[in-house]
Amino acid sequence: MSCLVRIIFAVLMIALVGAWTAGCAATGGAKGKDITGGLTLEIYVEAGGGSFARYRVEPDGTLSFGGGQDARDRRFTWSGPMTDEEIAHLTALLDEHRWLEADPPSTGEPTERKIEVRLRKGGTRRSFTVIGESEAVAPVLALLETAARRRHEEFLRRLPQPGEQE
Repeated sequence: MSCLVRIIFAVLMIALVGAWTAGCAATGGAKGKDITGGLTLEIYVEAGGGSFARYRVEPDGTLSFGGGQDARDRRFTWSGPMTDEEIAHLTALLDEHRWLEADPPSTGEPTERKIEVRLRKGGTRRSFTVIGESEAVAPVLALLETAARRRHEEFLRRLPQPGEQE
């Protein structure tokens, strides 16, 4: 491929990715629209060994993520829409483990693992801290971690695909 063709191809790909990303953001939760049943959830995780993460779910279905020092400083570096299935699964987990009614049980070990939770739904507001492991918290964190991995999709799409090399 000539250099000019490669440049044109690169510009077109950037434009397409930008348009696709904007379209995806627009099809997610629209600001102001409540698709979570009024749920606002923020979770801060200190996993030990210098690992930190912060997740926030808004009523419009937006998931925000910050990691490392950004998480410690309450900054989010990525936001994107959760799918309807993820939102349904999240609210089912919170109901199943009664997060709006009682603090989830935890092991207390390891002591360097700390999870701070703040949530609001309807007129109910709760906050609690979990030390160690918790069977009620683990599936919620796994769901949020998986959804937040979408922040890598744009980068992964830019990588060369097998068979495209000359």
